Amino acid sequence: MSPLAVRLAAPVTLALWRERDVAARNIPGVYAGTLDLLGDQVEGAVADLAAHHVQFARLPRTVDLTDRDGAAAVTALVAVRELTAFGIAVEWSLRLPGTGAGAGTGAPADWQPLSHLHPPAAVLRDDSSEPSGSGDSVDSNRSFGSRHDIAVPWRDSFHAAKCGYRRGPGFIEVRDRRGGSFKRLVIRTHQHDQLIQALLRGVPETGVPSSVVARYLPPGLIHRAGRFLWWTPYRIRRWPLSTTIP
Repeated sequence: MSPLAVRLAAPVTLALWRERDVAARNIPGVYAGTLDLLGDQVEGAVADLAAHHVQFARLPRTVDLTDRDGAAAVTALVAVRELTAFGIAVEWSLRLPGTGAGAGTGAPADWQPLSHLHPPAAVLRDDSSEPSGSGDSVDSNRSFGSRHDIAVPWRDSFHAAKCGYRRGPGFIEVRDRRGGSFKRLVIRTHQHDQLIQALLRGVPETGVPSSVVARYLPPGLIHRAGRFLWWTPYRIRRWPLSTTIP
């Protein structure tokens, strides 16, 4: 089987409500239940949720970027990307690698490639030497760095269409403001259309040409989680007014 055809076996669980307001979520009929999704189901399922007026989703498990496999993290990040694209608020938490040698430090380079996603409620930094299990809920007995030093600037800098793409005939235009300045990239898709479609749901890095990784990983258009890569920009379905973008 081609690596591009691999189906991520780690589902993401979403708890869903038809209102964002905390108090309103207790009103009968507002809770919309839970949903378990695999990576290739996410885009269509989130579009359906938006059509049925779901406004708020919760990921009960922390998205764990310390997991060496990465399948669960990628499925969850794809879900957050699609929920953000459809304007559905998301309550989620993110675990970054710790501060040991070669690990993440919480500097912008660690989280800025994800800063166009709906801001997480907490960004955790794992300072424990123990291996982290995939998709575990947050354990207060583990050792973490500051929970607020990253979440606050992420939330303060977030805005609509911070990093998105739109399709044209034979090309994709990406507009990226994650770094604080505007960058525009046009990708001719006749050579990479199948690959980009696969990256939208997440694929093993072994299935992605090294030239593509070298070109799109440094600017953050693809992101690595464990042994998987996924496409970070979301599709912009409604072009926002210029006054809504800094």
